Amino acid sequence: MCHHPDCIDIIYLYGYGWPAWRGGPMFWAENEVGLGEVLKKLVEYSSKYPGSDYFKPSKLLEECVEKNIGISKYYDEKIKKDRSKL
Repeated sequence: MCHHPDCIDIIYLYGYGWPAWRGGPMFWAENEVGLGEVLKKLVEYSSKYPGSDYFKPSKLLEECVEKNIGISKYYDEKIKKDRSKL
């Protein structure tokens, strides 16, 4: 389980051989492709294959696109909000 998208990128870079110049799959989707485009394609594939949940967009992706923020920024703000006030 990962607590931040950067962790997924590190796993893919060092564990699965993702091309380092792409920055990891989360970085790539957010900064190179664009989350709006990812969502658009998932919706397209989801309607093309209605019996499968494989391409169903996550609520997190939909929320980030709606708010026009990146997934990393979403988690950075969530971590700040959830920190102890002690």
